[in-house]
Amino acid sequence: CRRTSRIMVLNLQTGDERQVVGEEGFDPAFSPDGHSLAFRRPAHIMIVGLDGSGLHQVTNEHPNRPLVFSDFGPAFSPDGKRLVFERTRLEDDRHAVFVQSLESSGSPEDARQITPWEMNCEDGPEFSPKGDWLLFSCTPERGSSDLYMAHPDGTGWNQLTKLEQLTNPPEDVDYVGSSFSPKFKGVGDIVAASYPAYGDEGNADVYRMHIEGDVVRHVTVSLTLTESESLEDAPSWGTPEGTR
Repeated sequence: CRRTSRIMVLNLQTGDERQVVGEEGFDPAFSPDGHSLAFRRPAHIMIVGLDGSGLHQVTNEHPNRPLVFSDFGPAFSPDGKRLVFERTRLEDDRHAVFVQSLESSGSPEDARQITPWEMNCEDGPEFSPKGDWLLFSCTPERGSSDLYMAHPDGTGWNQLTKLEQLTNPPEDVDYVGSSFSPKFKGVGDIVAASYPAYGDEGNADVYRMHIEGDVVRHVTVSLTLTESESLEDAPSWGTPEGTR
């Protein structure tokens, strides 16, 4: 039988839950105003109101071409006018980070490519609280997964010439699943998971990193937030006060 994935919303005050998307809904993300969701279905990014109205496709739409890309992991910009997402090139399974205006037609040509395919960048890219940085990880061929920051408008640099690498671990250490602090303003904290870690093979631990500097960004892994026998990854910051 065919499996479906529904998207639900839950009112934390009343405990009421409501179905927003009935089938083929993955990777939901709230808009900044809390009135709509972006999600994946299954190779495109869609947006829908919390009441299920206004469902429409916003990326990877081209009626006259075969499907060549698959899009994942949408996240809104703070002003709600753009999306950042992962795009997979189906012919060779390479990944890149893209930004697209929500005022565009949804054509693949409308999305701005932020990272080159050969860097294989993905893993839930997100905007900084001011919308002037993107945070994501890249795994080049025969390399480890490192964290990077880049501006979302593509100006002032070409491919990797102005990407600022946040981590440079040994070849046997990978950093994944990162998130900006709500107080981040070009300097500040992020959280990320890294592996190998404490416990069994395949486990990851969560770290807080403080980023400083104006041109070259120095990173100090200042605090290990978890160290247990279980897998811990995909950390995210919560309230505006910086609670994780």
